[in-house]
Amino acid sequence: MTKYLLSIVESCTSRKFVVAISGVFFSIAHTIFQFIPGKPRCPVCGALLICVYRPVLSKKLIDEWNLTADWEVLFNRRDGEICISCGGSIRGRQMGLALVNWINRARGADFQNAQAAFLDKSVRMLRIAEINSCGGIHKILNRLPYVSYSEYEPYDQRIRHEDLLGLSYGDESFDIALHSDTLEHIPDIDRALSEIWRVLKPGGAMIFSIPIVRDGRPTLVRAKLENRGIKQFYPPSYHGGSYQTTSQYLVCYEFGEDFMDLVKSHGFKVELLEYPENPAAVTFTAIKPSL
Repeated sequence: MTKYLLSIVESCTSRKFVVAISGVFFSIAHTIFQFIPGKPRCPVCGALLICVYRPVLSKKLIDEWNLTADWEVLFNRRDGEICISCGGSIRGRQMGLALVNWINRARGADFQNAQAAFLDKSVRMLRIAEINSCGGIHKILNRLPYVSYSEYEPYDQRIRHEDLLGLSYGDESFDIALHSDTLEHIPDIDRALSEIWRVLKPGGAMIFSIPIVRDGRPTLVRAKLENRGIKQFYPPSYHGGSYQTTSQYLVCYEFGEDFMDLVKSHGFKVELLEYPENPAAVTFTAIKPSL
């Protein structure tokens, strides 16, 4: 019943109203489910994990992406199955889990979820670049003292603008850089990875997600930066946005099996976190080695 109510609200109301209503709904649900015992627990908010689901991919994008029926289901589950306590999709919950895993290793800790981790005083001191809103975990990060949150050309002018082709941050500024489904929209991925490397401290980590089809296909370059302009190799394809502070963005890369080698070629040590039984829902932790 809940999923149908959410669909009605989203189809009949403005962006700002949906965000406000969703925030109230998730707050009430979290207040209830964080105290109910049982498993599984959400790795972002720590509440009993109860999800609602709705498909999110358009027929147009499915055709442009050349997805099989199986991969269509996998991607719909990745982004359409959300925790009713924090609003985190599978993609967002994996981001939270990867972040907690890195913090636990770096601090010798045993935090069970992101909310618990960031109650710790030493963890709160981490300097984090959230380069775009990272799902359910964004609300937790937004309350921390040393998080620099940005979007690319946000609707809300109060939000910082950052471009991965030329970040404004100084060298070795951050312990962690987070971004979610962003690199596929950057017309020069090598420059973007170099910029992340530059702003990370030695030993720091880039934790991120991308839409990636892991069925043996190589990365497809749909568009690329050439001579200060975007050169299109295929008809334009767009995705992103929804009820966030961003819009639909041009897809420059459709990532395939060779993606990890690309990240490693920039010097990162790369770890892969895969959601059980869903190879579309993967999170990457790319660590810049210590000196």
